Amino acid sequence: MDAVQFVRMAVEDMHRGFSFEVEPLTLEQMLYRPTDKTNTIAFLLWHAARSEDVYIHRHIQGEAPLWEVEGWHERFGLDAGEGGTGFTDKQVGAFRPPKEDLMAYCQRVWEIVPGMLSELTEQDLDKVPNPDRPKMNIGRMLGNFVLGHSFWHLGDIRFLKGLQGLPFRA
Repeated sequence: MDAVQFVRMAVEDMHRGFSFEVEPLTLEQMLYRPTDKTNTIAFLLWHAARSEDVYIHRHIQGEAPLWEVEGWHERFGLDAGEGGTGFTDKQVGAFRPPKEDLMAYCQRVWEIVPGMLSELTEQDLDKVPNPDRPKMNIGRMLGNFVLGHSFWHLGDIRFLKGLQGLPFRA
């Protein structure tokens, strides 16, 4: 297995993990906050998908993210540039999208990304999309910001499910 095959497999596993964890949940379970300083499952899921959308489209492909192009930000009542990073506790608490819209956005991102990854080559992983950040090549973006960041939040989601007495799939 080469590095590109590994990335494809890991992204597939990541998407499947998010789906397994959140699809059976009610909106109430997705909005659970043990304290007013805690993220919700809904917020974490959106933030992970939104970050993946930004890194794949804007940073790697040089295109606008689906969030903007397809008008998802309007459906969610947020600015096109919003991604959740830096949200206040109040903003996280106010983030209450309909589950159907949240899952539709995630599914849309998750259906596009494998196609983009299928076009990657080993040499592409070494490309630096932004010369102002010479150490941030495509391989590092995929490893740190798409996979690492998202698996981190998948763990957060599993923790929040556990606090609610809900099982999670390993």
